Amino acid sequence: MSKKIKMKDLLKESHVWERKFGEKLPTLDDIQKKYEKKQLKEYRNYTELEKYETAIFDVIIQFKKIYERSEHKKNRKINKYIQELLKIEAKLGDEVTELE
Repeated sequence: MSKKIKMKDLLKESHVWERKFGEKLPTLDDIQKKYEKKQLKEYRNYTELEKYETAIFDVIIQFKKIYERSEHKKNRKINKYIQELLKIEAKLGDEVTELE
């Protein structure tokens, strides 16, 4: 059994009608520009995510290098936590890459 859709419900869902009195209906060019702008914004968000993900990795590596030169370098718990951080960061990097 198919559900009947009323015409007024279809019109309510359409964003084409959300315009001020006297405005022209959007053209294909208008829609395409809006879509491209949205794509560019999403790309910029992705590159920003990627930048911060890389920064996280760099900080972990810097911490590891400083720690390995310290007098506490044989602390097993800290070594374990550093390895766990690197594993988590690798998973984070994989997820960010998949967003592309």
